[in-house]
Amino acid sequence: MKRKPVFASLDLVLTGQRIRSVISENGYSVKEVQEILNLACPQSIYRWMKGYTFPSIDNLYMLSKLFCVHMEDLLVEKGQDSKTDTVG
Repeated sequence: MKRKPVFASLDLVLTGQRIRSVISENGYSVKEVQEILNLACPQSIYRWMKGYTFPSIDNLYMLSKLFCVHMEDLLVEKGQDSKTDTVG
C-alpha cells in the first residue's frame, strides 16, 4: 500500500509575526516597505503582520529580495516554533 504524502500548512499568525520581525530587524518602516513594494496603502502590510492574510507570491518574492532571505524563511509552518527558527 502506497503512503500518501503529508504536507504541512502555514501558520498565518506566526508568519505575520515573522514578517513584522524581519521588517523591524532590518530597520524599515511599514511606509518604506509599502513604497518599495509599490502598494497603494499600508493596510496590506498591517494585515500580513497581524496574521489576517498572507502576502501574494509577488509580494513575498519582493520581500525576500529586499531582506536577502529565501521566501520560505518568511513563512512559518503550523507547529513550528518561530522563536527557535529565526531568519538570517
